[in-house]
Amino acid sequence: MLHLVRRGAIRFGSFRLKSGRISPYFVNIADAMRTGMDALKVADAYVARIKELDIEFDYIHGAAYKGIPLAALVAAKLAVSGMNKRWGYDRKEEKLHGERGSITGELRDGDTVLIVDDVITTGATKVNSWQKLAAMREIKPAGILVAVDREELDDADKKLLEEYHLELYSILRITEIFGFLHNREIEGEVYVDDTLNRDFKEYFKLYGAKKPQMEL
Repeated sequence: MLHLVRRGAIRFGSFRLKSGRISPYFVNIADAMRTGMDALKVADAYVARIKELDIEFDYIHGAAYKGIPLAALVAAKLAVSGMNKRWGYDRKEEKLHGERGSITGELRDGDTVLIVDDVITTGATKVNSWQKLAAMREIKPAGILVAVDREELDDADKKLLEEYHLELYSILRITEIFGFLHNREIEGEVYVDDTLNRDFKEYFKLYGAKKPQMEL
């Protein structure tokens, strides 16, 4: 978490999202991977979570675009620890020359596939990635692993993921991040003060997943 904050991979303020929503925070995992050492820290966090959850899979899929370097880095770090997994990624647009198609990687029939990405807001983009893979091979889902769950999946999103048996895993949840940072001084700076925390609560009441155990 602190690595994301220090590198500006999670920023606070006012941001217009692709959905049109005005969010008090924005996550861009690429900012946490600007150097080789920083990239390794991010990969280590994914690998630690995979081992903690004991996720079994054969193939790592990087969802374009942020998931592509993540898949490569995670596969490399897993190999160092003795888990040598194949990996690949999809393209936003199908390539019509050279290595043609929308998917790159050695995907095989019978593979159990773990999708890695930076963040999840809705389930649609992740399901789209899965559909591309499932159209190529007879495969099984190991789930989706993201760095940050914005916790905005509505009932329709959850139903969509369930339809494709896509279990969602995350390293961090956004409520966890705000709860930790609220009025906490980090190296002389408070990233989430009372005003920003109030803005987040208002945003989350509008768009956040309704979870009874969640205290706001």
